[in-house]
Amino acid sequence: MTTPDGASETRATIRCNQCGNVVPRMEYCIRCGDPLSDEYNVEGRAQARDRFAAAPHEPVFTVAFVSTLFPQLPRAHMRTFRISFLAGAAIIGVLALFGLYPVALVAAAVLVPLLMVMYVYVVDIYEDEPLSIVGTTMLWGVGAGVLYALLLRAQPSPASFTNDNIGVLALNAVGLPLLETALMLAGALFLLPQRRFNDVLDGATFGAASAVAFTGSHLIVQALPILSAGLRPAGDPGPWIIQLISLGILQPIIAAGAIGAAAAAWWLRYRSPVTDRRALGLVGVPLVATAGAALLIVAAGVVKTLLPLIPATVLLVPLAGLALLWLRAALHLGLMQESREVPVGRAIVCPNCGHATPEHTFCGHCGISLRALPKGVRERAEAAAESGTGSAPAK
Repeated sequence: MTTPDGASETRATIRCNQCGNVVPRMEYCIRCGDPLSDEYNVEGRAQARDRFAAAPHEPVFTVAFVSTLFPQLPRAHMRTFRISFLAGAAIIGVLALFGLYPVALVAAAVLVPLLMVMYVYVVDIYEDEPLSIVGTTMLWGVGAGVLYALLLRAQPSPASFTNDNIGVLALNAVGLPLLETALMLAGALFLLPQRRFNDVLDGATFGAASAVAFTGSHLIVQALPILSAGLRPAGDPGPWIIQLISLGILQPIIAAGAIGAAAAAWWLRYRSPVTDRRALGLVGVPLVATAGAALLIVAAGVVKTLLPLIPATVLLVPLAGLALLWLRAALHLGLMQESREVPVGRAIVCPNCGHATPEHTFCGHCGISLRALPKGVRERAEAAAESGTGSAPAK
């Protein structure tokens, strides 16, 4: 399988000044994903790759919801998911403006989990066994979220900080969020012993899926009294919209980012090659990552318990951004580490950009991590290469 572009560019080689390997002379290093423009310019200097391995058109350190929570999406699908997310958020806002608060609350609860279901099914992440994957992650999150919500409804919620209710405040702000962390992470760790799920991306996906299902289900159960009050309960739309932003967007992002990053650390430690297990430093140590995830979720719990609605929502924004950045860094470094000692393979068609590229870790044309693409898509590209058809797999 060759194309005019692929045939001409894979004949020549060049030494990447980032990873030191001799690689085909293309736009990106197929081993580390670093742009090869410096190597074309003798005066250039090596710099660390600053583009996200799963989405090379974006920087590593940027707050991006879709490409971080759904890293295995080819670029065309990312645009569809962004539009779907924005459309869902707009619908929630319109429902709140018309006073349909219970309906808006349910829509807010299912928005991010619904996108996760679309991600797992439509993109064929686990083509051969989607039911078992969804059943052990998202359904666990739903069940655990319902039980957690029932427990939460049974707890008193003090309106202010006093000596008489300090124990109740500690329970609501710290104790329950710690339990929440353990329940969400358990849904992902249940799959850790299964060796067929051996990528850092697997752990991050399982953790994020369990977290968003958990937050959505416990929100609906907690809101049952509101749902029984009719379609148009009394209340001003402004506070409702702020509350819906917090409950339906910020809190699921915090949970998905924190739990996804913690799960990624467990997979990095127990499913990655021994030489790669220290790639993330301290945050790649499973117990440290788990403690960090718990700290983020507890911080969100403290903010929600002690502060009024608007200040609490404002403070949840940087917590959500921090959770996304942490998950993004874990995904990026995990993908980068997978390029070590992998031999250069035959030419395949990149499912992201449609150009021919040697089968390795990164596409030589668009720089995307081929490991970040869905397993089914990668397998179809490899099968096409073996058959010699040269046809691009469906995106």
